[in-house]
Amino acid sequence: EAASMIKDEVEPVGGFIGDAFIQPAFLGLQAMTALIFILVQSVWLGAVALAIVLVQAFIIPYLRREQLRLGRLRQLASRKLAGRIGEMIDTAPMIHVHGLKTRSEAEIGNRLGGLFDIRAALYKRKFAVKYLNNLLAQITPFFFYAIGGYFALRGSLDIGQLVAVIAAYRDLPPPVKELIDWDQRRADVQIKYEQVITQFAGESLLPKEPIPDDITPIPAEAPIDVRNVTVTDQRGTALLAAATFKLPRPAHIAFVGSSSSGRDHLIRILARQTSNHTGRVLIGNRDVGDMSDTEAARLMSFVPSDAILFSGSIGENVAISLKRNAPAPERGGKKLHESKLSGNPLVTDEGDWIDYETAGVSDATGLNRRIVETLDRVGMRDDLYGFGMQERIPTDASDELQAAILDARSTIAKGLADSDMASLIEPFDFARFNDQMSLRENLLFGVLDDNPDKPGWADFLTFYQSVAYAEALYRPALEIGLRIAETAVEVFGDLPPGHPIFERFSMVNVDEMNELPDLIRLGRAQEGGPDSLPAEVSNKIIALASGYIEPRHRLGLITPELKDRVLRARKSIRRHLPEVCREQIEFYDANRVISSAPIRDNLLFGRTSQNTANAEPRIADFLRKQLPKLGLDDLIYSLGLDYDVGPGGRNLFSEQRAAVSLARSLIRSPDILVLEEAFAAFGRDRQAQLIDNIRADYAGKTIVMTFGADEAPEDFDQVVTFEGPRAMFKGDTSSTSQARVDEETDADDGAAGERATTENVESALAMKAETNT
Repeated sequence: EAASMIKDEVEPVGGFIGDAFIQPAFLGLQAMTALIFILVQSVWLGAVALAIVLVQAFIIPYLRREQLRLGRLRQLASRKLAGRIGEMIDTAPMIHVHGLKTRSEAEIGNRLGGLFDIRAALYKRKFAVKYLNNLLAQITPFFFYAIGGYFALRGSLDIGQLVAVIAAYRDLPPPVKELIDWDQRRADVQIKYEQVITQFAGESLLPKEPIPDDITPIPAEAPIDVRNVTVTDQRGTALLAAATFKLPRPAHIAFVGSSSSGRDHLIRILARQTSNHTGRVLIGNRDVGDMSDTEAARLMSFVPSDAILFSGSIGENVAISLKRNAPAPERGGKKLHESKLSGNPLVTDEGDWIDYETAGVSDATGLNRRIVETLDRVGMRDDLYGFGMQERIPTDASDELQAAILDARSTIAKGLADSDMASLIEPFDFARFNDQMSLRENLLFGVLDDNPDKPGWADFLTFYQSVAYAEALYRPALEIGLRIAETAVEVFGDLPPGHPIFERFSMVNVDEMNELPDLIRLGRAQEGGPDSLPAEVSNKIIALASGYIEPRHRLGLITPELKDRVLRARKSIRRHLPEVCREQIEFYDANRVISSAPIRDNLLFGRTSQNTANAEPRIADFLRKQLPKLGLDDLIYSLGLDYDVGPGGRNLFSEQRAAVSLARSLIRSPDILVLEEAFAAFGRDRQAQLIDNIRADYAGKTIVMTFGADEAPEDFDQVVTFEGPRAMFKGDTSSTSQARVDEETDADDGAAGERATTENVESALAMKAETNT
């Protein structure tokens, strides 16, 4: 809705500014010139023209008030429609899971119907007013001819004056009409402006960002002072009832309570995630609600229960918390002047914003190592290693790096042979069929760039199909594809979407399962044989066969005769590949780096055998031990940091998303780390390990962490227990800590009068609700 508001409502305001004063001045003087000329020629005719103009000037805007009201309703309805569509896109998986498609379609249809009714009423009103305006504009010449003709016949008006008046009147209606349209635009823009100002009111916005040098650091020993913080819902029911206590710093603090208690409300207030409360939370003498983002980010960091990731790589998501060192202004001349006048930022987002000092490093290389170390602390080193092994070598890799990879390839091959593990790898050999590769990979013996928009793709596709026909591979591929489709329907047809078996049976996409019965029917029922199949159908069937790997899918479809045909076709492709298609394939070559292949394939120059149990983990463990010796471990982890997390982190598992979110805050080492159910995605054992790691790293700093009501945090300096809306403070640093905290709180509140208890506050809230009723 905010995007719709900015695009459709703010932009017209800016577009109107240019015409706000110039157009009425120009059009008004133009109309006055014509009207004065008519009055000079004939007072009576001028009076008629003036009367018509006054009617237009007062009646038309009055009639357009309803048009403005309908326009406001249209804006609101369009804004809500845009917001609802965006929400449905975000929740599309749940809509399909719960069978809400028909209900959602009905809702959007109803909203569109309501919007249509508003538009229809608006246009009816609009053209009715336009009809009246045109009628008034066209009826004036009739009066001129009638009244002026009468005076001309009577001899009181010269025929030349009448002709001059009629000619002059031609220049009067256009500016008057445009003035009325300008007033309509003015009123419409005023409505848009008022709505935008209401939505983005200054009092509801956070404080303006200060200059970093103007921020006064808060002492590390400044306590967290919670003063009479209360949160109520719309009915006045207390969600957090007058929490009042003081927490010393540095300390490790536990908020214990159920998710329905005041625990989550208070920790979000402390982390500045909500301002819907009364009372104050002070750190030292600074109210957290009055802090700017820059000031708060220097002091604390917050890890929410639901990990929020941005589109981009893992490294970018972790390092984004460090992007707060604004570079020097890059805009110059007129652009800088306009930015100053409009209040826009004077810098662009393309410079180096990383705060290396906060991360404890001096450059980008050191930052990468720091990110890897931080991800290791949250248990994500193995995942990062796996991602890196599947990434491709950078296209701009230096000659030294390529030479190091080739040296590592031979060293790894020798190490596997010395360890009696060579049989676990089936190497890339041009003269042999590789059982661990798919049919298409065996046929090409290389990595295909299957981008249909790349020049030469159409030529390659034609050449590829001609080789398949010439080497008698077309019909066997169709038969394999049909067998795969039949097996998939028979075995997996009844499984629900998202079942793990689909990941292993990867040659059939879950989205393609519904198409398979039709492909089988068309392929088996074709009277003219496979050659008479439509190209669209045959291509889909052959695509199923292209991804078939015998050791993985085990359907017994690869025969020795087929292997010989594939090897013969492989030679034909290598020998006759047209020059225009050479950029489409990067062939495997033992003497060079294959930049289009994953780095794992480059190091092993082969594929792990799927015929031997535990071959994959044994090879992975071997590589993990060898790469540091070869000086390539930094490269692997660096490539792992480049792994794309997808929109909202959808390419990662929930544990991985939570780990990246946690690392994003840990890399800054803030004075106060606030954790709201940050470990919910992890298993219990890993939760305990992560908590121990973080607490060890944050010795001498402050941690505020939430725990469930049935959990018993150990060795925490302070514990605040929540039962419903009530917060009960428990200090375990000494036997007098509670009395000392109470004395400090009373002193800060003036020490005059009795300290209000939670029960007193609840009674006061009840009395207030009764009074309001």
